[in-house]
Amino acid sequence: MTRKRRLTTVDVADFPWVAPLPGSPLLSDLHSIRLILLVPELSIRYSGGLLMSVINDMAETNALAVLPLSVVFAQRPENRIAVLPLDIPQPTGSLGAFAPHRTAPLRRRRAVRGACDRGIKELKHLIKRHENAVVWGR
Repeated sequence: MTRKRRLTTVDVADFPWVAPLPGSPLLSDLHSIRLILLVPELSIRYSGGLLMSVINDMAETNALAVLPLSVVFAQRPENRIAVLPLDIPQPTGSLGAFAPHRTAPLRRRRAVRGACDRGIKELKHLIKRHENAVVWGR
């Protein structure tokens, strides 16, 4: 599938899938994929388990799974899993952070906010750089 120029929903509907653990936010992503593919059920080969178990199962059986980008990014040196160019609609998320109480000194509150802002900007930059580096099935 990584060699195909254009990936269709039919291509991924016929493959076995690894389902995330019950209660995982990734489970809703898997249900979204099922709705996009317009199939009543996906073929679930393996369900849940430790992350390394999921990755091993995917690598050995060519199964598909919904994984966080950070996991895929961390697995790049192993070259065992690949990103497929399939857009999955996802709900908008937000990041929350705890900050010092408003009675804390203003200097401390500004320092915490500045550290969070810098961290988020750096993360956005890293994600954008990674997205630009991924070869999407050419």
